[in-house]
Amino acid sequence: LNLETWRQLWRVLELSDIVLVIVDIRYAALMFPPSLHQFVTETLKKDMILVLNKIDLAPAPLVVAWTHYFLEKYPGLQVLQFTSFPGYNLRGKTQDKAGANIRRRKGRQRMAAEGAQKLFEACKNFTGGEVDLTSWQNKISEEMNLEDDSDDEKVEIEDTITVKKSDTGYEVHERFKGGMLTIGCVGQPNVGKSSLMNAIMGKKVVSVSRTPGHTKHFQTIHLTSNVRLCDCPGLVFPSKVPKTLQVLMGSYPIAQVREPFSSVQFLAERVDLVHLLRITHPESDTTWSAMDVCDGWAQKRGFHTARTARLDTYRAANNILQMALDGKIALCLRPPGYTHKKDIWATHKDVANILWIQASSTDALSPEAPHHFQDDFSSEEEPERETKPESEESGEGEADESEGEE
Repeated sequence: LNLETWRQLWRVLELSDIVLVIVDIRYAALMFPPSLHQFVTETLKKDMILVLNKIDLAPAPLVVAWTHYFLEKYPGLQVLQFTSFPGYNLRGKTQDKAGANIRRRKGRQRMAAEGAQKLFEACKNFTGGEVDLTSWQNKISEEMNLEDDSDDEKVEIEDTITVKKSDTGYEVHERFKGGMLTIGCVGQPNVGKSSLMNAIMGKKVVSVSRTPGHTKHFQTIHLTSNVRLCDCPGLVFPSKVPKTLQVLMGSYPIAQVREPFSSVQFLAERVDLVHLLRITHPESDTTWSAMDVCDGWAQKRGFHTARTARLDTYRAANNILQMALDGKIALCLRPPGYTHKKDIWATHKDVANILWIQASSTDALSPEAPHHFQDDFSSEEEPERETKPESEESGEGEADESEGEE
């Protein structure tokens, strides 16, 4: 247990006027800590916003279903949807022939103005006019009216501040001190906290990595002269989530997994990896195991051990898990009862709003799009969230040039 990291969490909670809890939409229920919600809202008496991030990796109806799930389970909780990679920040096709997600990012990332607008509106309601947010609104409006400049790949470099020692000393909180709105960003590793901050800013101001625990110290970024964001290191809150799911969620570093085949099996039981990866059985059999899937992928990608030139099954397994983490192979958990109301969610009025945030065409993520659905499943182990999530997967497959997530 790293006490220094937890001290930084308390520091961010003390400084913040509004706390953003950021979760990955694919594992929303498993990543939301009810104990933190209770502590922030009841003990600290502060406002909390739940941000369902990476909604570009899930169908719009599923995003709507998760939004209403949290609104019903936690009355008074503000729920927003966000993606750091709306359609205009990507280039080229977004899917291959097998239905695989391909996310090639443009050189210069624009502000995710749609998601930023929703966050601005929520913060404006919480502040009640006590903080002047005009400059933030103007910044968002300028981005929305900005013409596409995808060919502009200039890098903007600002002052770099080196933090030699974390400031974790206690400070009595004063709401909107000095007319400043402080927004704290909290969440588990790899949920996209740093990428969210970069997307709100419209430029890279926080370092990101696909490795869990990349952010070591909380970082303070000024969005405007009177709005600042605090990025807290990723924290894995205590829960009953099995290790196989922790690996797929990004809470556990893939490179440190000694036995990755259980996670590959969990994934293969719910996603048609054979079709998505377009692999053939190494022994020309019709029955597949997790090892066979990894051997088939190693054979296709040319992964061989250095000395004996045998198929490098372990490397292939890690590569498949990394693709799942990056969103090329997407496993999305469903809220309870989603299947019975699937038609209702597909035609819900909020679907259009989700597509607007994703900056996607109506056809891109419609229920008829090439996503792969299977029957629901119930997890045997009850997570801390008091819900047995059902599974929905949209297959994304072959390794590509697209970059990893934070």
